[in-house]
Amino acid sequence: MKVSCNRRVLHEALQHVSRVVSGRTTLPILSNLLLDAQGDRLGIVAYDMEIGAQSAVPIEVAEEGAITVPARMLVDVVASLPDATVEMRSEDRNILGLSCGRSEYTINGLPADEYPALPEVSGEIAFEVTQAGMRDLIRSTIFASSGDETRAILTGILLKRSEAGIQMVATDSYRLAVKTAAAEAVKAEAGQDAWQVIIPSRALQELNRMLDPADEEVAVKVGVAEEQIRFEVGPYILISRLIEGQFPNYDRVIPGEAERTVAVNREDLQAAIKRAAIVARAEASKLVFRAQEGMLIITAESGEVGRAHEELAAQIEGEELQIAFNAEYLTDVLSVISSDTVVWEFTGPLSSGLVKGSDDPDYLYVVMPMQL
Repeated sequence: MKVSCNRRVLHEALQHVSRVVSGRTTLPILSNLLLDAQGDRLGIVAYDMEIGAQSAVPIEVAEEGAITVPARMLVDVVASLPDATVEMRSEDRNILGLSCGRSEYTINGLPADEYPALPEVSGEIAFEVTQAGMRDLIRSTIFASSGDETRAILTGILLKRSEAGIQMVATDSYRLAVKTAAAEAVKAEAGQDAWQVIIPSRALQELNRMLDPADEEVAVKVGVAEEQIRFEVGPYILISRLIEGQFPNYDRVIPGEAERTVAVNREDLQAAIKRAAIVARAEASKLVFRAQEGMLIITAESGEVGRAHEELAAQIEGEELQIAFNAEYLTDVLSVISSDTVVWEFTGPLSSGLVKGSDDPDYLYVVMPMQL
């Protein structure tokens, strides 16, 4: 292999793809990136047998070829090179040589033919969504997924097609986030029947890093097969194994018609919770909320730290209410709601709270209360 390309373009592609490389693999070659020069493109591939990423960089080719080299080493070297043309060549002994200006490096690699191939993803389910729409789906739900690996289903995010449209759902059994893609965000669709799959949250984290929400021309192309899902964003491709199993029946935990409603300015609520959480951290992040007479009162107490007391103007409908919630669970959702006003609905004094933005019918968040 003997090729040349722009350093900045190469570095950007390497950054996106290399994040998929696992640091815990028992197979040395899975710590490498596959570099495959064909025609006028350098294909860059990373794969850990669960999640794979691929990109293509425009190059000038003197000689086609392929090699695998350690991802961390290659990324660090290319990041440190001056902004000039990078020349790469591979030798018979699986050594990659790089030169840029007056800088020259060699990196020991492994044979390309030993690298596992990315799975083919072909199925009847396919759709396109804007990058901004996909970003909203991911950021509105991913924080509610579980980090407990013993409950694999809850570490994933449900992607489904229903009468409501394309949705993402995440829950860790203490909270639930449901986001529906706005109709204008879904650009094309095939496979109109209802379907659902569970995607590892790690895969969606990597996809989110590849997105440029400001790019309205390039859509995210999604294809779903029996065991795999494929995302294509411009020059980047992400493939992930799906999580097998049955996602919890989350509809039954969504509260029904509200008996009590609290509407409050989102920024004011977010700031008050952030302050009160300083005290609440010593008591499992527990905050007590009391809604009464046009006022939302937030308190936190700790025998070791002290006491916090916050008062916010609010529109209250229904009887007075006193209930406790985890501060972190509320901080997470308030950071993704864009509405000026947050509406909090309750069906009873000990019920889950339904949080939503006043002007966002496509998003809802349910959080379980703590014991007073």
